[in-house]
Amino acid sequence: MVSSGVRSAGKDLMKLKFTDKGIIDYRDCLNEMLSLIKTSPEGHEIWYLEHPSVFTVGISEKEIKEDPNSYPPIYKTDRGGKITYHGIGQIVFYFMLNLKQTPFKPSELTKKILASTSVAIEDLGVKNNISESDPGLYVNGEKLASIGMRIKSNYSYHGLSLNHDVNLKEFNSINPCGLDVKACNLSKYIDIEQSRLVSVLKETYQNMLKNK
Repeated sequence: MVSSGVRSAGKDLMKLKFTDKGIIDYRDCLNEMLSLIKTSPEGHEIWYLEHPSVFTVGISEKEIKEDPNSYPPIYKTDRGGKITYHGIGQIVFYFMLNLKQTPFKPSELTKKILASTSVAIEDLGVKNNISESDPGLYVNGEKLASIGMRIKSNYSYHGLSLNHDVNLKEFNSINPCGLDVKACNLSKYIDIEQSRLVSVLKETYQNMLKNK
């Protein structure tokens, strides 16, 4: 696990810490997120990581039951949205933000993350669009990134997952986020190392949190 702190001069940027959590079990990661926001941190933390194969079910999905013994296991969670997949080759960013200290309203959180990510991916040469009905990024009608957030006591948690080079056979065994669409990988469109992609997105989210 590697942490890095960012602080700019003046009041341009609230204290922000990025942490590389590596490969971590979904349930363990969720418990760590909840433990963190209970401490009411002064600044922001953004984690980036990968999960072993797992399906997670958001609060909008009423039909699918939790089944930890299946493969991949299925876990209920308290984020927004329906069902989605996580696996090795997918980068997940979790945003534990102090919403009293962001340059945007809490109601704008999901839109800000998606818009910032969309611009970053487009700058890498991949045209994409944001779905209004199902928050996420799409390329040629296939889902590249999913998002599901939760706010508790003025802090956000959960986040965005972006498919770099994930197992699409497992992912597409369900309807991503409950829709009749297929998922895609960024590696289908550009040749970029995962470490480089992470660096681009870290800079993107740092800029997102700067006060204007």
